[in-house]
Amino acid sequence: MRRATDKEEEQNPLKSAIGFISGVVGSILSILDQKPEADSNDRTQEGEASIVQQLGRLPIDAQRGVPIYSLGPFPKCTAASDLRSTSRDVTVITTAALPWTTGPAINPLLRSLYMARQGHKVILVMPWLAPEHQAFIYPDGERFESPEEQETYIRRWCVDRAKMDPAREGLTFRWYEASYVETVKSIFPKQDNSQVLVDCPKDVLVLEEPEHLCWYHNGQRWTDLYKHVVGVVHTNYQVYLEELGYAGLMSSPTIRDSLFSTFTSMVCSAYCDVTIKLSSAGISLPNEVKYNVHGVRQEFFEIARRSSVARKPRWLRGKEDTESCQVYFIGKAVKPKGWAQLLNLLSTLPKTEAWSNFQLDAFGSGPDAEEISKMVEKMNSDRGGQIMKMLPGRNHGEKEFEQYKVLVNASTTEMLCTVTAEALAMGKRVVLPDHPSNAYFKANFEERCHFFKLEDAESFQSALEEALQQEGPVPLPVEAEARLSWESALERFYDAAQVHVLSGQLERPSQARGAKLAFDLHSRFQTDTPTFSNLLKSATLNEKVEFKAPWHEGMTKDLMEKLQSFTNLQRKEDFDVVSQDQTDTRELERPSGPIQ
Repeated sequence: MRRATDKEEEQNPLKSAIGFISGVVGSILSILDQKPEADSNDRTQEGEASIVQQLGRLPIDAQRGVPIYSLGPFPKCTAASDLRSTSRDVTVITTAALPWTTGPAINPLLRSLYMARQGHKVILVMPWLAPEHQAFIYPDGERFESPEEQETYIRRWCVDRAKMDPAREGLTFRWYEASYVETVKSIFPKQDNSQVLVDCPKDVLVLEEPEHLCWYHNGQRWTDLYKHVVGVVHTNYQVYLEELGYAGLMSSPTIRDSLFSTFTSMVCSAYCDVTIKLSSAGISLPNEVKYNVHGVRQEFFEIARRSSVARKPRWLRGKEDTESCQVYFIGKAVKPKGWAQLLNLLSTLPKTEAWSNFQLDAFGSGPDAEEISKMVEKMNSDRGGQIMKMLPGRNHGEKEFEQYKVLVNASTTEMLCTVTAEALAMGKRVVLPDHPSNAYFKANFEERCHFFKLEDAESFQSALEEALQQEGPVPLPVEAEARLSWESALERFYDAAQVHVLSGQLERPSQARGAKLAFDLHSRFQTDTPTFSNLLKSATLNEKVEFKAPWHEGMTKDLMEKLQSFTNLQRKEDFDVVSQDQTDTRELERPSGPIQ
């Protein structure tokens, strides 16, 4: 992003400040082209550091964006970033826990189980919510008085649903205190999570949703504690936050997106060596690798084999036809997860005889369930019939889902939707928006996917008709099943986590001056500059915050000088560890208190 001009600064100090800080972050994240600081272990090789990701294709210089040609062998990944050795100890921290059946609860749990099965010593750290907060997001009847009680529930789920025993695999659980924030329907830490891990090995750390975990983090720097830190981005928060609705200053998309992008880039640079994005959706992040590192548990493939009986395309049912509904959606009952988009699309279906008996069953539980149910009732009333039926959330692997042939999923707030992958594993057809978050499915399962243009009623109708006229459910070919498996996903994760150093004194991205300065700036914003801390919370938590003028009031002279020192830097390419897009089909394929 460009820096604001002097004229703009005079006219709009706040907007100028936002543009200025965004430009600063862009500059500091690309500072690797500057000569690195002296290393006490003074290595003989000097000069610029080039850190790239190979991932099976021609390596790309991350700073210049051009292919690297070498007569010699391409360097192996650094020892710290080689995670395939079973001697590596792995700690995983995530932002959600079962029985909330959301991606950041299920996928980190399964990734941890499969890494433990490989022989790693794995610790999974999950958020503990007080019972009064559990009521917002856990299904009725599922409440826990202690972390130990909830852990028992999760262990039983692993045995029943994933067919893996955490005790036998060697997976250990830890908990951190957290709060549910109603305004953004999300869980946030109440403490410096490093304090939970004081007695744990400090080898590899995986931050599931690193931006979410670190926006308000002002404790120790993770990359100072661990040898290698990998972030996995699950949610397209830029879209997610936008759909929550904002008032006042943060109602401006330009201001909100600038603040969100600035602070998200800052924390990912400050706290991660590699940031894995499941797709190209959302903002670009420092050191990002675009790669799908999620998998699907085995029970979904078994469902496909049980229900692989060809059916007539009897979706346009007559009154005498009692065949069960064949179309469904399942998702967390919060509005940003595609519910409003789905309702809008269904309301545009023609009011003709052919569509008069069409129905979609929608399954979802969560904080917005009551509001969504009212929206469904209104749409049905306006249509003069039940075109959509709202049902409580269920486990996607339950037997009742075997009857359905088509999943309709209008959500674009995930980086890559787990529900869609599970539906494909069950042999179903999927109707999806043509969006970057679905690029992996388009590249690898195009024959099972039916895409429509966002907010295009005619395109949606055509895609839905096409899906319903196909046979199904039909199991995937063996090679396609393998691509969705957790065994394959883990191999992709190992690949995506690697760092290759071509030259220079640096061995990991977090050693770059830009990354160190990003941490310093983020830490100072949290502790020394309440104005910027409030801006961050307003942009992400949807809180009303009173802003003082001028915008820089409260900032220390030292911090202002540090920011000003970057204003004359010429912006170059952001420092990345990128060369792999998830659409590739080849098979390498200081302690803090509660948020105020």
